[in-house]
Amino acid sequence: MLDLKINSIVTPGEEPSLLKKAVRILGIDDASVIVIELSTNPSKPWQIERSVLIDDIDAGRAILSREMVPLHLLRSDDEISENEKSSRNRNWSLIRGLVEDRSALEILGPGFGKLVARHALEAGVERKQIYRLLYRYWSMGQTPNAFLWNTSACGGRGKKKDRSSGIIPGRPRKYRGVVVNDGGAITLEPRHLSHIRLAYGRVASGKCGTLKDAHKWMLNKFYRETLPDGSKGNIVRGSYPTTTQLRYHGKLFFDDLYKLKVRGGSVRYNKDHRAIVGAASQGLMGATHRYEIDSTIADVYLVHRVNRLWLIGRPILYVVVDTFTRMIVGIHVGLEGPSWNGARHAIYNACTPKVDFCKRYNVEIDEADWPCSHLPVEIVADRAELLSEAGATLSQSLGLAVQILPPFRPDWKGIIESRFRLINEHLDLKFVPGGVDARKMERGDRDYQLDAILDIDEFTEMVIVGVLAHNKSLRIPHLLSREMIADGIEATPIAVWNWSKANSPINSKVVSPAELKIALLPSQECRISRGGIVFQGVQYTCQTALREEWLERSHNLRTKYVRVFYDPNSIENCWIKSEAGFEALTIVPQQRQKYGGLRMEEVLDMVHVLNQVSPDARYDSDNTAALVRGRQEEILDRAKAKRAAQGDPKSNADFKRDKRAKRATEAQTERDSHTADLNQLRVVDHTPLAGENSRPVTGRPSSTRSAAFLKLVVSEGSETET
Repeated sequence: MLDLKINSIVTPGEEPSLLKKAVRILGIDDASVIVIELSTNPSKPWQIERSVLIDDIDAGRAILSREMVPLHLLRSDDEISENEKSSRNRNWSLIRGLVEDRSALEILGPGFGKLVARHALEAGVERKQIYRLLYRYWSMGQTPNAFLWNTSACGGRGKKKDRSSGIIPGRPRKYRGVVVNDGGAITLEPRHLSHIRLAYGRVASGKCGTLKDAHKWMLNKFYRETLPDGSKGNIVRGSYPTTTQLRYHGKLFFDDLYKLKVRGGSVRYNKDHRAIVGAASQGLMGATHRYEIDSTIADVYLVHRVNRLWLIGRPILYVVVDTFTRMIVGIHVGLEGPSWNGARHAIYNACTPKVDFCKRYNVEIDEADWPCSHLPVEIVADRAELLSEAGATLSQSLGLAVQILPPFRPDWKGIIESRFRLINEHLDLKFVPGGVDARKMERGDRDYQLDAILDIDEFTEMVIVGVLAHNKSLRIPHLLSREMIADGIEATPIAVWNWSKANSPINSKVVSPAELKIALLPSQECRISRGGIVFQGVQYTCQTALREEWLERSHNLRTKYVRVFYDPNSIENCWIKSEAGFEALTIVPQQRQKYGGLRMEEVLDMVHVLNQVSPDARYDSDNTAALVRGRQEEILDRAKAKRAAQGDPKSNADFKRDKRAKRATEAQTERDSHTADLNQLRVVDHTPLAGENSRPVTGRPSSTRSAAFLKLVVSEGSETET
């Protein structure tokens, strides 16, 4: 048998029944049921035969429904205003004495009217107010919250306001304290609303910069009078909407979210304003499952290591981060823009041990301080880095799944994008000499480029220190799983990394250094010269080249070439493939002091700068060449004049006869000249004492060549005496 309960709700079915609208059961006895209309302003309860109501419910003509409490009643006291609480408590106090300790059946007995009249007299209010509150209390579930305000039913949201009265909306305009009727709001007609929609649409879509520009466009387009010749005249006075009306009614056509989508563009909306529907680490199984790689221009200017007066601009910072643990697993600081050539070095660094890498930049660490030397399962990058044949080669040779993101969607790899901000916070680059300040330079401020003092190695050292601090100190409690919390894992990237490597089902791939070099390091065909294997203007050698005489064979027989694999972080890190694997190249001894320890970019910069000729040097070179040419022509002219004065020989055979005898005569004359110079040297070195008469040695004037020889002899003689 159907069990009816107090406060149950019964609604009429599709077939005609005893009920016309939904009712709430207030009381039940053996023969009848007392119900009341389900409404905020119900009428007096009435009585229904119990058997008839049960028959209708069983037959489907009435439905015993679950109660759906109105939303305005489902509020806690924290969500209710003080005024509404005061109104609820006041209404509840008027009927509290009537309904407490009494059921609806007891109140609705034969003396119901007298009971309400006596209670109204005691409360000092009219009976109809008690009736209204009592009926509402019963209809809304018999709780004090039945007297809360239903503000959702107030007002006319979405309904057009009736302006048929002709009253102009808004406050009248005043000019110097006097109300004026000109230039104010007007009563809008459908055509005005169409104009407003078009004009405000230009603001929402970004075609007009400001609302005033859209208002001017609307006035010019629709509210200028047409002159008899068809041209446009002035706007018709008092016939156009105001700027306030344009703003108010325009917002009714276009909401703020529409303006974000259209005015800012879909790229910016997807990046900054769209809803977040997942997490970056969602679906990942552990560390090394996914790496993200990206690059940015560092906010600091650098100088050259060889000459610190050479400003080389801002470096490019590449970062590789593990998505699951937020661990920075690899970096690269270079001078080459976002491309595969820069990204491959960051990936190589991420997949190799870091102890030697950090030691190169004066940072001493243990393997446990940066335990990242694993291949990932997949790698995510921009189109600039891995969208190339080299990226496809990386995927095939190392077995990585490479995901190329669509353009203008940095939000798809938000983890790596946020790492740049965190690294900048650790390094405080804007306070470093040469750092780019966030604020714009004012006129007269010192240019921060002039303060640059860091070279690329010192900046790399700073980045390494910042990355180590990031991996050890970044707090990521939201990434901890139940298992991590149960094991007491510290909420830092390095702790989560170590836990994941010990508990994750992912088996990280291990590849040989040779495979990494082939897949990641750049290579170049280099010529073998007489001095060595020439790469970027630097000469190298190796045991294989010496043993197999590559240099001699390439110089004397046929020019040979060899493919060189190189690391831009150091000009000394170069390899060639040989039968034993990858063989290291060494810089030839005569160039090792000049180029040893430099990066490839620094060597290229140094070669480029040194090959440049200043305007003064170029002028001096041209001027010296011209002077030498002029002097040579003078000497030739003088020699020609002497030859002409001598006359022509008797014959060509006579001119060429006795060359050896003539050469011997000239040689004897030269020896006699040098002997006379030596005799003069003895007189100079052994000058007579004071009072002695000395006769100067006479002879031919010495030539310039003899004078130079004399100076050399004199200097040697003075050194011997001392």
